[in-house]
Amino acid sequence: MTTVDELVAIKQRVERELLDRPGVTGVDVGYKEVGGERTDQVAIRVHVARKTDDVPHEERIPEQIEGAVTDVVERRYELHVATLELDVSAQADSTHYATLQGGISMGPSRAIDNHIFAGTLGAIVVDNVTRARAALTNFHVAAVDSGWHTGDRMVQPSRIDTGVVPADEFGAILRATLSGNVDGAVISLDPGKASSCTVAGIGAVRGGRAAVLGMAVRKRGRTTGLSHGTVDGIAATVNVDYGDGLGVHTLTNQVSIAADPARNRIFSDHGDSGSVIVDEDGFVVGLLFAGAGPSTVANPIRAVLAELDISLCTGKSIVKDLKDGRKDFLKDKDVRKELQKEFALDKRIKDIRDVFKEREHGPGPLGPGGGQELEQRLRAVEDQLSGLGGFVGPELRPDLVSPLTGPESLTDAETRQLRAELEQQVADSVAAKSEFDAPPA
Repeated sequence: MTTVDELVAIKQRVERELLDRPGVTGVDVGYKEVGGERTDQVAIRVHVARKTDDVPHEERIPEQIEGAVTDVVERRYELHVATLELDVSAQADSTHYATLQGGISMGPSRAIDNHIFAGTLGAIVVDNVTRARAALTNFHVAAVDSGWHTGDRMVQPSRIDTGVVPADEFGAILRATLSGNVDGAVISLDPGKASSCTVAGIGAVRGGRAAVLGMAVRKRGRTTGLSHGTVDGIAATVNVDYGDGLGVHTLTNQVSIAADPARNRIFSDHGDSGSVIVDEDGFVVGLLFAGAGPSTVANPIRAVLAELDISLCTGKSIVKDLKDGRKDFLKDKDVRKELQKEFALDKRIKDIRDVFKEREHGPGPLGPGGGQELEQRLRAVEDQLSGLGGFVGPELRPDLVSPLTGPESLTDAETRQLRAELEQQVADSVAAKSEFDAPPA
């Protein structure tokens, strides 16, 4: 049986020819449908604007390509941004949020051709350049067209949703991209604007990971709120019309999402563009940008983070897991990489080790300089530990200095005991780091 990786390779070889056929809107690898019902068979799927039997023989999709089973699905993709004229759902979220978070209404302050627009603030992120918090959404939500500029102001909620300019402005475009993989934009947060590393109705963001076929996912968007679905296609290449000035763009290596019909008729609608798609464990897998009926398409989150030079802002659930003794999530290499990047743990643990490596044993009970030098070094270590911020709270950090606040003169036995206690506390910190670094089981 052909593997998923083999199907992806075949799809990549033939997709250009398939996309050039009349009416084809996309190609991916996903679950084959029979009679409108999903099967467990994985196939190369050709997306068309309209399924019909009235297709010339030379334009028909063969039942197999290079030995791989094919399927034809009806999907005409549209950007899921809302405009003022659109008859948007009555359930659209028009709340003015004092604390910015993912899953809420936002839009540009400027009007474009006398139209105003609404989309979704997907998640709070961290700008890798400045280390400041920012907001993530789509290019076509924030920039909209070719007339955008860095510094264009944004409002929350959108102007469609009663947002007022300038009273409800919260930031401005830092950078945006509409590439062959990503439709994304990063928005600065104005000084003093509160933000949370959470998605409304979902909870804390715990990091990012790759989507896989069959993965259960959810999103919270401005228009349809919380909805549930399944990853039913990967390595998708889709053609999407971005309108005047931008035209049709082809995006590759995208993620296809099918709505969970038992919980919601559709997964997304106009106004949900910019939402992040999250798995059951709180990890972001994609950035929603377009849809076709009950189906949705998203940028893979890894590509979004790389092109926009940002990191996901993770909530306190990781810290809670550590405090509760849960370490299984550290087996996920994406989580470890994110934490190492965020907190520079390798360097800080090295600093802790160096305090003891560099200590020279001299005539005094604690080496040259005695207790004063050691205290200075240990305070430097505590400064490093305090820099870990939310990862290691004060209640979890080893107390390296307070043992030195006792009597100034120590016996040899007390010195040995003190040294052993201090080294054990540092060893415990190093052991925690080692488990953090251990490869997945």
